[in-house]
Amino acid sequence: MVSMSNNIDSHLESHHALSSAKYIKNIIYGGMDGIITTFSIIAACFGANLHIKYIIAMGVANLFADAFSMGFGDYLSSYFELRYILSEKNKELYELEHNRIYELDEMKTLYQNQGISVEDSEKLVEILSQDNYKDIFINRMVDMELGLQVPDKNHKNEIKKEGLVTFVSFFAFGLVPNLIYIISYWSNYRDYNNIFLIDCFITLFTIVTLGFYQSKITKQPKLLGTVILTINGVISTLIAFLIGFGLEKLIS
Repeated sequence: MVSMSNNIDSHLESHHALSSAKYIKNIIYGGMDGIITTFSIIAACFGANLHIKYIIAMGVANLFADAFSMGFGDYLSSYFELRYILSEKNKELYELEHNRIYELDEMKTLYQNQGISVEDSEKLVEILSQDNYKDIFINRMVDMELGLQVPDKNHKNEIKKEGLVTFVSFFAFGLVPNLIYIISYWSNYRDYNNIFLIDCFITLFTIVTLGFYQSKITKQPKLLGTVILTINGVISTLIAFLIGFGLEKLIS
């Protein structure tokens, strides 16, 4: 038993994504938004020719506010989605208990629509409709009829972790564009053009690193994942800079 468990773990580790990959959506969602949102504000402020202290103030304020908003928003969206799925599951459970024959026939039809023969669908439903498999039956019904995946019992704790990962990812990656300006301000370096160019390079490197990281832990093509995120970041920040620069010229 121990040997089989070790073999399974070894197989998963070598052929499938790493365990941390289950948070990849939150890491990419929070990290990319943190980088792009923060740097976009900096790029717009630079394009508008604002003083460095205003750039720092706006960048840092956005970092804290958006990191909290993203993390808490991620948790809330998952929480309300969970409540919706569980309410649909309870409806299916009620229907099974009060209209059992109809629900069993409906399940057979759903299996048959997936290409399973009439005879096999009847066998499957006969097995799954037993009392000790009721929860599995209801979960399959919700999935097949409504296209909803019923989460496990630990999902409430999991969505809290996901919200926290989004918050940390946003804050950590979003902090990078701000650091160059903060360090420059503290060291009394005032060549704004050079500061912005350095910030562009560091931010681009951070995006590339995030793309490479997500490709590595999900075991996907590293070049493709890196290029896609980089192009997205470059376009988004370029738009922000051009809008800030254009508005500054228009107002002036």
